[in-house]
Order: sequence, then structure tokens, then C-alpha cells
Amino acid sequence: MRKDGILSLTRRGFGAAFSGAGAVIAFRSDAKTLEALPVISPIDPDLRDAALRGLALAGRRGDPVQAAKAEAMLTRLAETDPEGALLGRIYQRLDARPAVYWEDGASNAGAAELTLLHAAIHASQPVAFGYTDLDGNQTERVVLPLALVHPPQGVKLLAWCEKRADFRQFFVRSISGLASLFGDFSARRIHLLQGLLDKETART
Repeated sequence: MRKDGILSLTRRGFGAAFSGAGAVIAFRSDAKTLEALPVISPIDPDLRDAALRGLALAGRRGDPVQAAKAEAMLTRLAETDPEGALLGRIYQRLDARPAVYWEDGASNAGAAELTLLHAAIHASQPVAFGYTDLDGNQTERVVLPLALVHPPQGVKLLAWCEKRADFRQFFVRSISGLASLFGDFSARRIHLLQGLLDKETART
């Protein structure tokens, strides 16, 4: 106990890397009051996602030292933020370069669709839409959206498709009638991300 009568509980980490948070609680015994000092907020999810995408790109910058550090960080991240580690590995495989679009005049992904998809991914909320594949076939889909990636061909949605009972990739520019649905699959999200990563790993 300190001479001024204050017993301090030092800040403790509740996570590391991108998901850490801590607090400092001070007890003043003589005044019988509990003083809570400012809490360090968890990192903004958009900032976390940007950092994960940066780690995923590190191996493609021609700097083996930086690449090794990024790889070590993703390995350590699995202990404190399993979802972040899985997303980082998925981004390594599928989000390797900034998106450009087909040179045949195909339309770009719409801002309204991307806004809704980003929100649905963050909320673990199902979505429904019509989809036209590269052969012109049209289908209706209900999916659990997991991530957006940006290969050279255009922005893609990675999702669990209820119609196919499997993981699928959808060009956002080929989606129509997009709508969010009631529901919350957050309890399944890490399991689904692991399944998606396993499927992509098996392809290589």
C-alpha cells in the first residue's frame, strides 16, 4: 500500500496485438470510494481489418525480413485473436493485390452493395441476393458473409452459401437485389472461417 492511502491495481492486458484492452482501477480506502480511471478501448474493427490486410501483403513486398516479422505476428495472433489470425491467413491467399477490373467494360462493385456487405460481415448477419455467374446463369442465394477480398478481377464476397451448402466466392458486381436478413451467426463465425481457410489451403 502506498503512503497516500491508495492501493492501485495496475493495468492488465486482456489481449495482445490488435485486440488488447486494459484498465486501471484505483481504490481509495480512506474515502471508501472506488475510482475508475479511463479504460483503454478495444481497437476499432476497421483499423484491425486494415492492419490484418497489411500483414497479409507483407510477403509480397520483396522484403524477407518484413515478411518474416509479419508471419511471426500472425502466428502469435492465433493465441490472442483466433478470428484475426484466420482472416489474416485468408487475406494472404485471396486478398493479395489491390482490385482492378476486367478490361471488357464490366461494371465495378457498387458502393451501396459494399456498404451493406461490410455491415453484414461486421454484424454476422445473413444476406440474400440474386447472382449472375460468368456463364450468365442466374440464381437466388442466401449466404453467411465472411469477408471481402480484392483480387485483380474485382471485389469478391467470401461466404457460406446455404443453397450449395458450401463456401462460395461471388463477384460483388454480379450481385443484384442485395438485402440483409434477420439472424446472427456470430457463434459460428470462427468455425466457418476455419473451414474456408482449410478449403483454400487444400487447393494449393
